[in-house]
Amino acid sequence: MIPRLRNYTDIVGRQAISRIKASSENLVGKHVVHVNATSSGGGVAEILNTLVFLMDDLEIDAGWRVILGSHSFFKVTKGFHNSLQGKPGKLTTNRKSIYLEYCERNAMINHLGKHDIVVIHDPQPLGMINYYSKHGKWLWRCHIDISNPNQQVLDFLVPYIKRYEGVIISSDKFRIKTLDRPQVIIPPSIDPLSVKNKEVGRYAAKKLLAKKGISLDKPIITQISRFDPWKGTLGVLRMYEKIKEKVDCQLVLMGDMAADDPQGPVMYMKISKLAEKMRDIHLITEKNDLLVNALQQESALVFQNSLKEGFALTVSEALWKKTPVLGTNVGGIPLQIINGKNGYIIKDLNDGAEKAIKILEDSALRKELGRNGREHVKNNFLITRHLEDYLNLFNKLYPPSSLK
Repeated sequence: MIPRLRNYTDIVGRQAISRIKASSENLVGKHVVHVNATSSGGGVAEILNTLVFLMDDLEIDAGWRVILGSHSFFKVTKGFHNSLQGKPGKLTTNRKSIYLEYCERNAMINHLGKHDIVVIHDPQPLGMINYYSKHGKWLWRCHIDISNPNQQVLDFLVPYIKRYEGVIISSDKFRIKTLDRPQVIIPPSIDPLSVKNKEVGRYAAKKLLAKKGISLDKPIITQISRFDPWKGTLGVLRMYEKIKEKVDCQLVLMGDMAADDPQGPVMYMKISKLAEKMRDIHLITEKNDLLVNALQQESALVFQNSLKEGFALTVSEALWKKTPVLGTNVGGIPLQIINGKNGYIIKDLNDGAEKAIKILEDSALRKELGRNGREHVKNNFLITRHLEDYLNLFNKLYPPSSLK
């Protein structure tokens, strides 16, 4: 189903829909394009898959471009991602050359110079701006945690970042302290009407899980994340070991491997090797939004044990389905988890195991955390709020008086 703004009325109310429509009036006919590195896998693609259509529904001429790149290019940009999140390492001349070559290639075939607003997502297409004589306003949307970056990589990228009108970040913690450009906070969001988030009947969910050998006879603990070193999946396995000693449960680790992430298969092998030594563990690598939905809905609790994180929309996805979440105090996770109210911020693996056991052994607590979680997401992390934030920002770039 193509996303239409009117379809969200029953969820967010008429007043919110009317406010969004009013915010879009001055932007009708404006050419807006979003550019990122992949059409599937990860939260950015999921957001754009709804956000762009909602902008079009408001008569903004919105589009979405996905850049092309070789394996070597995506290996370099994955290195950028890791370095911007604080991983040590040197940026070689060869890596710079590979990066800039593909930025230029993509600039040549995408013709973005005459759009009114260009939103570039994450480091992969960041350097494309270097190959245009700008007509409109360019924004860099950084979805990752850059609070403690590898300075060499940041220094390489800053000259390109400075060509943008501003930077969009997910949290105040992610500000680039040395950057003299406006930095605007727009947290990401989930689409409550997507296949991943709309309500699934219990019978249908049970049937979906049964096909993967997952029964509802034992409580399900889940982590759904890319197979990426930053997601802390090995730590989830260690916590599960401790939980299993107290509660007879099962663990599901589900994650796909995005086209722009060459580290995925390597990390999956490490996880698989450790999981082989344990009982009642299910590893799922397919991309299946309906299965994700069923898992998040039927799980007793969900982990998000990230070591570094941009936002982790899997937290809001689970909370929306009234499932408590235990997560680390990184990135956007503490914006979503209100400690003790809709889940827990865990200090370490022992604390995570203890909190999980507490939830598993107390069904009343589990239900209370779940109810609070859905309400928190409804008020803060739905796509309609996200859309409105973008419209408000675009109106600042093109105030009503400048559009006449």
